[in-house]
Amino acid sequence: MDISRASKWSPLLLALVACVAPCAAPATAADDPVPVSSTGKMLYEQRCAGCHDRASDRTPSRDILAHNPPAFIFNAMREVMAPMAAGLSGDEMKAIALYLSAAAPIPGDPNPNAIWGPSSAQMPLDGPKCEGPPPPIDLSDRQWNGWSPRPDNARYQRDPGLPAADVPRLKVKWAFHYPGSKNGQATVIGDRLYVTSMSGAVYALDARSGCVYWRFDSLAATRSSVSIGPITNRPGHRHALYFSDWTRSAVAIDAETGEPIWRTTVDDSSGVQMTGSPTLYDGVLLVPISTGNEAFAQNDDYVCCKFIGSLVALDANSGEILWKTYTTDKKPEPYRLNAKGKQMWGPSGGSIWSAPTIDPARGLIYVATSNSHTDAFHDGADSVIAMDFKTGAIRWKNQLLKDDNYIIGCPAAANCPRPVGPDFALGDSVILHTLKDDRQVLIAGQKSGDVYALDPDADGKIIWRRRLSNGSALGGVEFGSAADDDNVYVGISDVVNFRDPKPGLTAIRIADGTILWNTPAPKMPCRWTNVFCSGAISMAVTAIPGVAFAASMDGHFRAYATTDGNVIWDYNTAAGPVNDVLGRPAYGGVMDAAGPTIVNGMVYVHSGYAGRSTANIYDLKGREGNLLIAFSVDGQ
Repeated sequence: MDISRASKWSPLLLALVACVAPCAAPATAADDPVPVSSTGKMLYEQRCAGCHDRASDRTPSRDILAHNPPAFIFNAMREVMAPMAAGLSGDEMKAIALYLSAAAPIPGDPNPNAIWGPSSAQMPLDGPKCEGPPPPIDLSDRQWNGWSPRPDNARYQRDPGLPAADVPRLKVKWAFHYPGSKNGQATVIGDRLYVTSMSGAVYALDARSGCVYWRFDSLAATRSSVSIGPITNRPGHRHALYFSDWTRSAVAIDAETGEPIWRTTVDDSSGVQMTGSPTLYDGVLLVPISTGNEAFAQNDDYVCCKFIGSLVALDANSGEILWKTYTTDKKPEPYRLNAKGKQMWGPSGGSIWSAPTIDPARGLIYVATSNSHTDAFHDGADSVIAMDFKTGAIRWKNQLLKDDNYIIGCPAAANCPRPVGPDFALGDSVILHTLKDDRQVLIAGQKSGDVYALDPDADGKIIWRRRLSNGSALGGVEFGSAADDDNVYVGISDVVNFRDPKPGLTAIRIADGTILWNTPAPKMPCRWTNVFCSGAISMAVTAIPGVAFAASMDGHFRAYATTDGNVIWDYNTAAGPVNDVLGRPAYGGVMDAAGPTIVNGMVYVHSGYAGRSTANIYDLKGREGNLLIAFSVDGQ
């Protein structure tokens, strides 16, 4: 049972895809608790070992999973991995979690059940506790709040406190090592930093030193970026921190103290993955909904497929759902039998994997959607969709690719659509860009390798289109681009693209679509088939005046001059240990998913996605790597 799910069908998805029926033998359900030592081992060998004891670039090893605490493993089996845990009792899931996790209680623990629902006060801070109280939150201070500094999702920090000339002098200032297979992007308000973890932990750190103010433990995994905003009509609370977790919920906690405020379930579908970062705007929290159906449908007995992607708007003060809009208005219905004679449903798919984009002048929200899962036509899959901010009504949609029907495991899986599509999802946030003549365009990237400029005043009509690679199910544009006043900087992944892979960074002039430069990824030191040593740029790109920052899956974090694409700084996060804030040697590794945060002269980035560390990049063995690294000029 793979609990280390990818955030979307990205270069690392196939490294983390769920272990479904082909890997698991039938389990026998037990009504009564049995000893952990025998039951956990037996059930792990029956249900999990087939995948995790022969880990490859598709499935993380048992050693990697074991770094997660038992509560995280247990909650994953109850929530996002429920289809793989079907038939297991609660005691059996606990037994597997205790057997698998290296964080299990030692014999004689007087209260072993506490691990299933610990208070935050019982959990380690994973860093030194800060001395003295934290500074007050000032929302007018310098910040990177949410997925992007502004709701246009351009990932451009106009006033970074870091001149381009000083970028070559960046050095590690501190590193924070924490559990969880992959973690969210840092949010910074003044000298406070907030970050989430797939262990379920949400941390408040000192942005300058990495010491810990508090830790809040959510009920399940969380990896979205957090947003901070004022909250009213809540006595004792002035500012709230908002995120989503894999209980299918949106969550608000006190940004000053970490105390819970509200929790709202936003979807009840099987296999929901709360992955795209919520966007907070004008008192409304917008939560995108996505799914793991593409992996679950490998199981020939899985009812494929009833999930439809959606966007949910909540009142940020109360947590009340204001509206919910699906990416198609057609509900799934029975439409044909699969290859083994089981009923199939459709349409399905159209996940929203990325943060929604706000257009205040038009009163619109823009979302980009993923592929369909069945061959029942889904009119909102692989689309850019405009929704009314107040009501959620769809104002227009532009489907950039029709009939992209895809599940993992085809053509062997019984649930395969006819025909199988290329899996060319739009997984990154749409960028709303204003040209110098005040015209506006929308920039969208696709796993096909295409980058589009769309007209927001003409129902998303294509203005220009540039194809930077042939793309693949794990290629093209993945987690997002960045745009300054003139250009968009696009990372290309192309992991496992065997035809003509073109990983690297490209600059495109937004006004007319002219390609200004392309900097290919350096030649890889190992076989292309090992995705963990790839030069693929899948992680979201971030820009400041004169510099674009992009990281690759082989652990390299680079800064590119925006004038010509030359690399002006390169730090290998996978080269060796750095001392973390507790003084322990810690390792980075694969860099993917959420991108760098830059504010107040500091650069923060996550390294070690999926726990892949220095050694596993080259031989798929070695130490856990999961770091938040903070850089500053000369490390000062």
